[in-house]
Parts: sequence; structure tokens; C-alpha cells
Amino acid sequence: MTANPAPSTPATSPSLSIIVPAYCEAGNILATLDNITRALSSLSLAHEILVIDDGSTDGTAELVRSHSHEYANVRLLVNARNMGFGWTYRRGVDAATLDHIVMVHGDNAWGAETLHQFFAHTGDADIVIGYTREMWKARPWNRTVASKTFTLLVNVITGRHLKYYNGLQIHPARILKGLDIQSTGYGFQAEVLAKSLRLTRTYLEVPMELMERQQGESKAFKLKNAVDVVKTLSRLYALQRGVAKVSDVEEVRR
Repeated sequence: MTANPAPSTPATSPSLSIIVPAYCEAGNILATLDNITRALSSLSLAHEILVIDDGSTDGTAELVRSHSHEYANVRLLVNARNMGFGWTYRRGVDAATLDHIVMVHGDNAWGAETLHQFFAHTGDADIVIGYTREMWKARPWNRTVASKTFTLLVNVITGRHLKYYNGLQIHPARILKGLDIQSTGYGFQAEVLAKSLRLTRTYLEVPMELMERQQGESKAFKLKNAVDVVKTLSRLYALQRGVAKVSDVEEVRR
């Protein structure tokens, strides 16, 4: 784990809103909720779970409804049509009611123990950033190359040295709710993180064990996502040059 600088202990107990975007994840959504609830069960962490069905056509929302009695603190929101990853995330941020916010994909890529260890760091720093341990072993080579290339490019543009931009991230809700985020696809997490880092003082990088999805196919390799990633890189370049808006919240002066 790496931090910058050493985080301080929060004065009050943290609370966590968990956003679970899901698009056609009928084969994974219940296992995802199982792992999230098991991860939280032994933590003294006030929480809520917001499942957002992004216009699925495979019965994902119906599965969550029919099993809602099995999961405490779960709310289901349904998009009338497929709106995209970033739009769905922003809807979850708007609906979240607790002090910190994290997104856990509905594809069941993270086991209960890994989530437990990650959630336990809530409040240890302004931002908690997850990264995949030994990605070359956990993911297909083409996705690993794409992820590492993207990380390198974002680091070059922003002048940072982070290990990963597209993993799980715990942010202060007060910061997220004010961010001006334009990306809508798979580039949006990097935009969120880069802008949030400019408005906060500390971060903590935490290694995580990736399982990869057990059911269905990844939706990452789509043309619209590639286009969005390129646009995100352009926005981050504009941000670094000082010609793009960060947030409606006053930026922290370093």
C-alpha cells in the first residue's frame, strides 16, 4: 500500500454508499451482492447499497427485486434505457446519502475478502484507490496491455505515478457530488479520480485480488468506449493546462 501523505485518523466513524451499476448482469448480480454483503458483515461501517440497472434486457432488475429480502440496505434504481457506464455512476452519486462513495461493478470481479479489506480503509485517507495485484496473471493479456497503457498515458498527462485509474475508488461524497464529469464510458473513472485528487489532500493505494467475471462477456472492448477513452485523455490534458473545469467545489490549494 502507498499513501500520500500519511493519512490521519478520522474524527467520526465513516459511512459508505456502494454503487453497483449493472447492465445485463443476470448471471453475476446476485453473486456480486453476496460478496458485498459478506464483506460488510464484520465491519462496523454504516452503509447502503444502490443497484442501478442500466436498461438491462436479461432480467437483471427482476432478479434484484425478487431477492431483495435477502440483502439489507439495498435500493434498486432502474434506467429506462441503456445510458452508459458514466451516466449510471453519476445517477448513483446523486442518489447516495452517506459520507463516502464507492462503485463496485455488477460483474462479480471481487471476492468478499478482498472487498472486506478494501472497505475497511474507508476514512483512512481522503481517497482510497484500489489496484489489481499481479494483473498479468489475473486478466487476459490484451486487457492488461490496454489497462497499463491507459494508466501510463494518464500518469504522463497528470504528472502522477498512480498504479491504476479504473479500479475501485472510495471518494468523499461532498467532493463527488460537485465534480464536473463529462466522460460517459470507460474513461470516466480516470476523469473522476484525476479531478477528485485536485480537491483533496491524501490518498491511499490498496492492492486487490481480481477474480474476473464468471458469467457473460466484458463490455469494455467496444468502439464507443475506445472513443470515450480518447476524449477522456483530451479532457485530462485540458485540465492539466488549466482550461477545463474541475468542480463546483473550491479546489484545494496545495
